[in-house]
Amino acid sequence: TITLTAKYRSFMGVWVGSTFGMAAVDGIAIIADIIAGKKLPDKLIKYISATIFFLFGIVIIIEVVR
Repeated sequence: TITLTAKYRSFMGVWVGSTFGMAAVDGIAIIADIIAGKKLPDKLIKYISATIFFLFGIVIIIEVVR
């Protein structure tokens, strides 16, 4: 948010966009949790989440090294 504000010099627009973006992502995560929570065991969800987090970390490291 800070980087976008510095780049576009529009505090209000960036703030509103960031707020709505976070609300949308949170809503999607809540809905996914409700659906997945009914069909998958908690332990499997934790393992999947940890794997995705780890893979994103690897991707970020690879991007930085390039």
